[in-house]
Amino acid sequence: MKKKGASALIFMAVLFVFSACTMNTGKSGKVRSIGKTSEILVVVENEQQWENSLGKTIREYFGKDQQGLPQPESLFDLAHVTKTSFSDLLKKHRNIFIVEIDKNSMEPKIETVRNHWADPQVVIRITAPNKNIFLQTFEKNAGIFIEKYNQTERERIATLFKSTPNKEAVKAIKHNFGLQMIVPRDFRLVKSELDFIWIRKETVDYSQGYFIFKEAYKDTAQFSKASISARTNRMLQQYVSGPTEGSYMTLDETYYKPDPLIATDFSTEYAVELRGFWDVENDFMGGPYVSYTFTDPENEWIFTLFGYVYHPSKEKRNLLRQVEALLYSVEFTK
Repeated sequence: MKKKGASALIFMAVLFVFSACTMNTGKSGKVRSIGKTSEILVVVENEQQWENSLGKTIREYFGKDQQGLPQPESLFDLAHVTKTSFSDLLKKHRNIFIVEIDKNSMEPKIETVRNHWADPQVVIRITAPNKNIFLQTFEKNAGIFIEKYNQTERERIATLFKSTPNKEAVKAIKHNFGLQMIVPRDFRLVKSELDFIWIRKETVDYSQGYFIFKEAYKDTAQFSKASISARTNRMLQQYVSGPTEGSYMTLDETYYKPDPLIATDFSTEYAVELRGFWDVENDFMGGPYVSYTFTDPENEWIFTLFGYVYHPSKEKRNLLRQVEALLYSVEFTK
């Protein structure tokens, strides 16, 4: 729903207030935020706003399907309250989006505040003189909003996982690759080679894990989708055997072909993101994956972090988001 006109009036006023997190409070003394994983609380002025085109557009963007999942799952689950019901308890929610229509405002304004009422938290407020300008402003910046909420989710997950590390796996990653990453205690080191590491978590219901692999960096062609996919398949076939004889993990592009994206907010200066499906050759396992490919500061090596989930016939979004947060924790050791 694209609106035209009044574009010259649109501007963004963004305020970032960063504060570190601990398990109970941040340095500022704010309480830990609440809310379900991948949930946004939308604060509207009245129920009519939520039911009309304004609420429909918010649901259309925040509730669209997450790419690279075998079953339809939305980017975020949405809850909504009216401004009069926006209590002190609800102000502790981790992801908050506030709608404000003020006919006295001369132009639309976007405010983004980190850790305002709780920690970690992102609060985004759009103030606009009428519904049409609100929608125009929202649609123009929806992608930015989504990434800010994604970032808050990753930060929360990383903070929780960081408190109980698997020291053996952390040490192996540092030794083999010169990388520092969060490895939770319930993730175990399965395979450790100089060019390949496999870390995974197994439960009765699901499996999560990630691989780290590298090869000598030669040129930018190694960042192409074809090169990343070929290199990934080569490593998977060599190191990741399936449950039956002659089976091995591989990428599956039969039904979904991933488009490479530049992860501008990744911890390295430049990383190529791929999302898609994996399966097991000569077997019947499969699921979603997300990978990030980048070089070291000296451009000697090209690395790929490949995270995956196996949870047959069940929802996978939040499990994959957890793995994504672990991949985002990567840093080069000094």
